[in-house]
Amino acid sequence: MSYNFENGENILPIYTDEPEKVEGIYIYKTFYFKALSTDITIPNIVVYLKIDDFSPIKKEILSGKKIKVIKLNPPENYCNVIAKNLEVKNFQALQYDKEKNLIIMDIDANLSNLEDFHLNFVEDEKIEDFNRSATFSKMTYFAKIPKDMKNFEFSYFNNNKNVFEKFKKFINVKDETVSTQSDIKPNESSHKNIKIIILLSIAVIFLIIAIFKKSIFSILIALLFAGYATYLAIPLEEVCVKQDSEVRLLPTKNSTIFYKTDANFKTKKLNQVNGYIKIELPNGKIGWVKDENICQN
Repeated sequence: MSYNFENGENILPIYTDEPEKVEGIYIYKTFYFKALSTDITIPNIVVYLKIDDFSPIKKEILSGKKIKVIKLNPPENYCNVIAKNLEVKNFQALQYDKEKNLIIMDIDANLSNLEDFHLNFVEDEKIEDFNRSATFSKMTYFAKIPKDMKNFEFSYFNNNKNVFEKFKKFINVKDETVSTQSDIKPNESSHKNIKIIILLSIAVIFLIIAIFKKSIFSILIALLFAGYATYLAIPLEEVCVKQDSEVRLLPTKNSTIFYKTDANFKTKKLNQVNGYIKIELPNGKIGWVKDENICQN
């Protein structure tokens, strides 16, 4: 069985692959559409049925019809999304510059128009890594907001409950500069030196225990702590970044470019992921550059 749509107006199919349900002699099929206007016409649904290779194809047309879309009366912080449910999986607030903070959210939604997410009170916003799989959608949302904004909140319309649901989060700026600090190898600092001292002290204690008790297990524990201390003591690799290199917030192709280098400079290589290198800029901010932006020796 296959389907086709004809003569629809102001309507867009967004998911048509939901499995058919068989109940007795009846077959049920669900399609999901996105209304583009308050006046829409559901398309004619042309159904093609072929029982086997020897039978002719049967064709039936289910007539569409005009319907009036109900217009919502949303609150001011409405994000322009209707969904069966919407969930913010990750929320971060980072300092962008002296006047603005950067909000980063990972958002998941079911049966939604998540791609239309927009907040009127945000002057600069961006959607990245949008993906739709069956009825589920997800994306990463970036917004630059005034530094004095204390709470970040928005509403979406839950069409399962027929109510506007609010998301509200207190803005707790994570770092003093824009960065993605996860999986950074510890930098040279007093905190790192303290860690090394503690680890070596623990290693010595287990080594003493191993000598007196002749314990192989204690020797292994001592070597483990000593090895990790040695790892922390290894200085970060120094790299040269080319002039006019674009510095991104994240190690992805479509990530926001927040800085462009004005001269070659040397810095520490903090991490490397998928053809991108994490660096610290002369102004203290952290970002990602492509491998090709590293000077060749």
